[in-house]
Amino acid sequence: MKIRSIRFKLKTMGASAFLVSIVLLNPAYAAESSWVDLAVHNFGAPINTMWAEGELSFAADGTMVFCSARQDMAVAPGDPKDLYIATFNETTGSWNTPVNMGIPINAAPATDVDPLRLGDDREPWFTADGNTIYFKSDRLATTSPRNNSDLFVTHKVNGTWTVPELIGYPISTDAGDEHCPAILNDGETLCFASRRAGGYGGSDIYCSNQDANGNWMEPINQGPNINTAAEEFHFTQDADGMVYFTSGRPGGYGGMDIWGAMQLAANSWGPARNLGPQVNTAAADMCPSLPPGADAFTWFSSRSDNSLGSIDIFWTKKVNTTSSP
Repeated sequence: MKIRSIRFKLKTMGASAFLVSIVLLNPAYAAESSWVDLAVHNFGAPINTMWAEGELSFAADGTMVFCSARQDMAVAPGDPKDLYIATFNETTGSWNTPVNMGIPINAAPATDVDPLRLGDDREPWFTADGNTIYFKSDRLATTSPRNNSDLFVTHKVNGTWTVPELIGYPISTDAGDEHCPAILNDGETLCFASRRAGGYGGSDIYCSNQDANGNWMEPINQGPNINTAAEEFHFTQDADGMVYFTSGRPGGYGGMDIWGAMQLAANSWGPARNLGPQVNTAAADMCPSLPPGADAFTWFSSRSDNSLGSIDIFWTKKVNTTSSP
């Protein structure tokens, strides 16, 4: 089996830069124990900044798409969040300087059309081949009926990203505030969060497949092992079938926590378990993502113990996600 090594260059406030290696797809590495294996690491610059960074997703080559509230690169002043893309540099052991994906991927504020159209583009899902991005945007938000966001998709064709297309009904609705799209490991099932009527309360996670004509079918609520009266959103599935997601249900460490549940069949999941104190804190810990390989786990958090100034992106070894409170 070929071993692939990704070297992260991490920076923390008041400390010098240091290097660590995450060796992917190496069974022997799991037997080693060190502070690197056990620690939670801030992604550091140039990904994290003094502004808030959020949801992230990876292509198979390590290229990352994520969202940031940074104002030094925003498509318009005051833009709440934009999508950025960053390639991984194996020589330097870090990601290259992120690039704002620009208009039309990111939309500028259009509050003159509707006050809800703030230019908020976030929650990307990047396909493994690096050619498709699903994301949430408020570019078509409406005050009446009240709808804050919809789901969109863009494709890379001949090196250029296409104008984002609305993923229409029954995925995006005029009242569901759809967000947090994700594709399961089968490469076909689209899952997302929605506040549409008929759920368990708050945002619930739904999944849908396309019919023979390529039309999305009626989404299926993922049931009580996933959804509760609290907020649930943002599926990410690993190679074993475990899905990781955000939930505000009771029994966590405070704020929003990340939970996991094993897939039993299509639209059927085992009991959810909390990922434990390495990942979850009294702060908001949300929106998991899995880098290429088998043993790293990433998410973003408002935790203050290792922050560059606001909400940051973190990573730890996947073996640290097995505990429950």
